[in-house]
Amino acid sequence: MPQARPIIVLLIVLLVLEGILFRLESGSSLSTIKDGILLGFLFVLPALLLGGLIVLRQPWAVMGAVIYSTIALALDLATIVQEASQASPRLIVLVLVVGSSLVNFLIMIMGGRCLLTFQPGEGPPEDHHYKYHFPSSS
Repeated sequence: MPQARPIIVLLIVLLVLEGILFRLESGSSLSTIKDGILLGFLFVLPALLLGGLIVLRQPWAVMGAVIYSTIALALDLATIVQEASQASPRLIVLVLVVGSSLVNFLIMIMGGRCLLTFQPGEGPPEDHHYKYHFPSSS
């Protein structure tokens, strides 16, 4: 699936953006469970989708990336509204969240296009290591 390459790049960009955002927000007090869930959603899930896209090259990995980006976009929009409604919004957080929202939106668009152009007969690249069968000695 060569159409999945831009999605892989966008997932890497998203991981970097979310890492920067998490570093900025690491000063806030989160409980251990909330912190674990947040880390899992922000870093583990995209990394697993990225691994699925690279290793397996299956359309369900792209669909997982589209579903993840849809949920993440909703959370980003809620974060934008929450941050903008404060008395003194932090500009760097707003810029990073808007950037994350844009990347999530692009993942949704490109992932949908990749799924719509997927051919059912298309599989992973063929292995060029041929297995030679020696004739039996009988």
